[in-house]
Amino acid sequence: MATSWPPILPSTVKYFYGRITREEAECILQGHGATEGLYLLRESIGVLGNFAISICHNSNIHHYAIEKQHDGQYRIGQGRPCIGPVELIQHHRVDIDGFITVPTHPCNRLPGQSPIAFRGMTYVDLENALLTKAEKEKIKPESIFGAQRQHLILKVALDLHQKQPWFHNRISRDEALQRLQRDSDHQNGKFLVRLRDDKKSFALTLMYMNEPRHYIIQKQSGDDKLGIPEGPKFDCLLMMIDHYHNKSDGLLCKLTSPCVVPGYDTKKLSKYLESCSNNVSYTSSAILQRQSSGERNQPLSPTSRTPSTKRQLPATPKEATKVVNQNGAANRPSLPSSRRPSLPPLPARDVLIRGEWDPPEANSRSRIAMDEVDSKIYDTVPRNKETFNLSRDQIVLEGDLGSGQFGSVKKGNCTLRSGKVIPVAVKTLKNEDISGQAEMKREAELMSQLVNPYIVRMIGVCSADNIMLVLELLPSGPLNSYLKSHKETPQWNVCELMWQVAEGMNFLSSKNFVHRDLAARNVLLSNPHTAKISDFGMSKALGREGNYYEASEAGRWPLKWYAPECVYYWKFDTKSDVWSYGVTLWEATSYGEKPYRRMKGQEILEFVESGRRLDRPEQCPDDIYRIMMECWRYEKRERPSFSELAVKMEYQFKSLQQDNY
Repeated sequence: MATSWPPILPSTVKYFYGRITREEAECILQGHGATEGLYLLRESIGVLGNFAISICHNSNIHHYAIEKQHDGQYRIGQGRPCIGPVELIQHHRVDIDGFITVPTHPCNRLPGQSPIAFRGMTYVDLENALLTKAEKEKIKPESIFGAQRQHLILKVALDLHQKQPWFHNRISRDEALQRLQRDSDHQNGKFLVRLRDDKKSFALTLMYMNEPRHYIIQKQSGDDKLGIPEGPKFDCLLMMIDHYHNKSDGLLCKLTSPCVVPGYDTKKLSKYLESCSNNVSYTSSAILQRQSSGERNQPLSPTSRTPSTKRQLPATPKEATKVVNQNGAANRPSLPSSRRPSLPPLPARDVLIRGEWDPPEANSRSRIAMDEVDSKIYDTVPRNKETFNLSRDQIVLEGDLGSGQFGSVKKGNCTLRSGKVIPVAVKTLKNEDISGQAEMKREAELMSQLVNPYIVRMIGVCSADNIMLVLELLPSGPLNSYLKSHKETPQWNVCELMWQVAEGMNFLSSKNFVHRDLAARNVLLSNPHTAKISDFGMSKALGREGNYYEASEAGRWPLKWYAPECVYYWKFDTKSDVWSYGVTLWEATSYGEKPYRRMKGQEILEFVESGRRLDRPEQCPDDIYRIMMECWRYEKRERPSFSELAVKMEYQFKSLQQDNY
């Protein structure tokens, strides 16, 4: 193959994502459908200057380390050397030469994305800085990708920590603690770095389980590299912080978001946060929470010519349909009949399906839908015990919104102690249903702990003649009802709403909550572009030592939304919520149709047990249906986590929206 000098800069090709992890690359490729020959190029998060290609074959994702050789060329294993990683990919498009498949389809970044150099720094920023440094040192510009590249990067990065929002310069340990405590967000991995009194070493302070933890960062004797005791060593502080965003590697947890130094420029902060998350089109909190599902990154093998890790994905929609329609055979290992649990006896038919929030007729529904409610008003509501316990005279009830399992839901107004009046939804208990009081109080206590943009906000509880839960008003109503009457809603908009649901469920998962009743009827809309999860009457907190909740009785269960293990063993965890998410996604993409419409309880169980699944809705894109099929894998460990679903749904939303314009 003919070569030329200088090599093509990776940052100039659309399929290069910069320094992202193997795990993130897999999420991106899965989000694009993981089709045969789909690939992306990334820079290694390990050895500076090395690269990797991630490529899809037979629904698996494979990774090849692209190592820089002593002569400055690049190759995989014992493959043919090339002058740069882009040229290496061009070579393998012509000659497979050790690859498992031909890289035929580049997985391009979305419009507006830039490859990430370090957390908080794009490749555009880095290479501009390298050009400036090269000019000052009278080095030829083409050297920014040649032998001088690592030398220049180190020089540029050496003092960059001083411009980062997480660097607080020389402050005391007490002041560092005060700044972290003043920050309202105490998520695991919230962090700052300060210069210690000796002016030669640093201290990293991070939050873990609401407690600050401190790590000394210093140079080892005879070595200019920085590190925490017993941890890996780095050429500079910026590279170290970037590393700990990707791996805990000796810390109690990965780093997530910075505690911002006072007075930091808001425009620079916005750019920093954008390059931390949107640059690779995934929500950083979602990716970082993936570790809670038990998954771990496997290191790239620098000498391996073929990848060792193959993550199993479901068949494509057409393949899946073919598999499940041939004699009902499931695309999974079947249990021997002696080990397979027998179908359980079902309760009465009216107990199987929990009461939905069915809105009244159009006369009141349409009037409520036209109301304008700015959800930001609820962010200003005080959150303390005194304001949470409401008196009856603070609440004025108006029209009906619908009915639930234990009572009715009404529209109303709530007068706060400050005198401010806000519109609310009020869930009231039926007079005769005394047994539901305890459950409604549990729901109130649960929801009061959950603050997230995609979770319905609990305003307070009123214990008058009837227990009243006072909630944020979502004027556009339940997702299923809204889509039934708005079938002109484009699929990208539907996908946008279900991405938000995935984000909300990922938040619940990170807090060790299982919802147990996720369905389109329990997703409420503030407006056509904002969805929030509601109805926590069946939610349970997982035990600190356990990873699932075990029900003590069947009760009123939404069987059509339940995973097999919930029905057979009465065990619920976040992966059973994932199954429910798949059904909810089916409801949304079918514009509010009811799942398993003509089936009774026993028929549904036999249908699922035989390996069959709901058909693809008529207007549902194949890639979205593929995600549903992943959610409905029989073995729960094979289902995606909500952090993965959030990544995939964000990609689908942005891709569909892009295609629409």
